[in-house]
Amino acid sequence: MLTIAPIVAAATLVCWHPDRWGGSVSPFNIIVMAFFGLFTVALWPTYIPAIIFAPLLMRRVAAHQAFRTFPLPLLFGLSLSIGAMAGVCVLAFVIFLSLTDSAELALNWAAAGAVSGALTLSVICLIYRYAPQGD
Repeated sequence: MLTIAPIVAAATLVCWHPDRWGGSVSPFNIIVMAFFGLFTVALWPTYIPAIIFAPLLMRRVAAHQAFRTFPLPLLFGLSLSIGAMAGVCVLAFVIFLSLTDSAELALNWAAAGAVSGALTLSVICLIYRYAPQGD
């Protein structure tokens, strides 16, 4: 969650509106924005609890036999959907703050949250699904 989510969110922002987010689509801009995003104080009230609670929730979810027996397309569909909603929730405070500037900026942040949450939860689900049972 400390690497995938910020990089995917930054990549979404840079690719969607490069003039606003760094000037051009480049790996350097994406990495710098991702690093800066981790230290944005407005993100801390929601991102830090997500980092704490995600492993706790995933341990409980992974303990259920259904989690390991769901067909992979169903698992991906669920994780993408739930992850997108969770990503928007994690960035809700930043989205709300950006509404004072413009609706377009808020939409940028909402899209970044949705994409990063969806991909991050999908990766987390795969890790927990294929992790050894004793962990």
